[in-house]
Amino acid sequence: MAFHINSWRGAKVGFIRGFSQEFPEAKTFKLEENFRSTAHILDASNAIIAQDPSRIPKTLYTRKGAGKPIEVLQFSYISEEADAIAAEIGRRAAAGCPWHDIAVIYRQNRLSRSIEEALIQARVPYEIVGDVGFYQRVAVKDALALVSLAARPDDRQSDEAFRRVANKPSRGLGAKGLGAIELTAREQDISLLCAVHGARLSQKAATALTEFERVVREVGAQENLSVGDRMRLLLEDTGYFDMLRADDSDEAATQMENLAELADVADRYRKVDHLMEHAALASGAPGEKGKERVQLLTMHRAKGLEFRHVFLPAWEDSLFPGSNARNLDEERRLAYVALTRAMEQATITCCDYRQGTSSIPSRFLDDIPSNNRIRHWNWQDDRGSLSSNRPTWEQTQRELNALGI
Repeated sequence: MAFHINSWRGAKVGFIRGFSQEFPEAKTFKLEENFRSTAHILDASNAIIAQDPSRIPKTLYTRKGAGKPIEVLQFSYISEEADAIAAEIGRRAAAGCPWHDIAVIYRQNRLSRSIEEALIQARVPYEIVGDVGFYQRVAVKDALALVSLAARPDDRQSDEAFRRVANKPSRGLGAKGLGAIELTAREQDISLLCAVHGARLSQKAATALTEFERVVREVGAQENLSVGDRMRLLLEDTGYFDMLRADDSDEAATQMENLAELADVADRYRKVDHLMEHAALASGAPGEKGKERVQLLTMHRAKGLEFRHVFLPAWEDSLFPGSNARNLDEERRLAYVALTRAMEQATITCCDYRQGTSSIPSRFLDDIPSNNRIRHWNWQDDRGSLSSNRPTWEQTQRELNALGI
């Protein structure tokens, strides 16, 4: 057993570290036996946290035996990474591991998107812990509403999209003004966007909504662009991006990251209908909460939890530790927490390219002793290179399909 102090939620790790100096006669009892994880997992975790120069020295040990080495796998792109994780989760479930004994733990919420889509395609039931699914996030739903409205500005089916984004950012459209637009639309049997011109609105709202309509129609007409490019133009030209940029909160920054992820997905589509169908499928996937589901959660949410199998994607220096990480030691403690959630098997993955830019593996991987990690799946006989995983997980997917999983 061991207590590990982290600095989020206002905690000050310095109080614990300085306790023996403040009270020199105090006795220190180190609780170093770990009852959760195997030796390979603990040795790797100890090696990572040992690089924190200000930590209180301690070395966890276990009587559970060595267990399996940590799998460290590198892929070219995030789609390959996500598909490989989904296929391996399916393989372990087919071998008898319950879904709820498996977790995917990531540094930031936005990193769930590719994993979610891969799990949907692999028909793996999952639950996002402490968060909503990617396509249920506010900014994502707003962006989808914008492209939907731009695709059908004169269709009454776009009215709900108009209601969602017409006043984001604020255009002076209150309940009274929206009521006037609704009344005009009903009387003339036209869409809400069309009704902007005939409704009785304040000067501010009328001017702002007229400009909003112009942008929506102009961008929507550019069918030569991908849906992703149209989405970026809409978010920029309607002022939605500016609204988020003006907000220096972490939530606004996260929403910007979610929108970048969504636009990358939308780049694959030439028709808005196809993107909306995809989003509808993904939105309904996590659905109800239930015990028999793979758990998706952030490293912060994972504190105190344990799973037989843990997958840790996106261990890249641009993300973990992040390029803007304020406290490298805190990131290191998060790595320690994430790894020690695993009871039997831990898998770390990274990519060469993410969101169109090249990446390098996390520096934390260099801290893991070579005898505690392997560069392939534990069940493989082949000792291939990090980049040789694609044929293996494709074969795994074929086998799972044959089993109906």
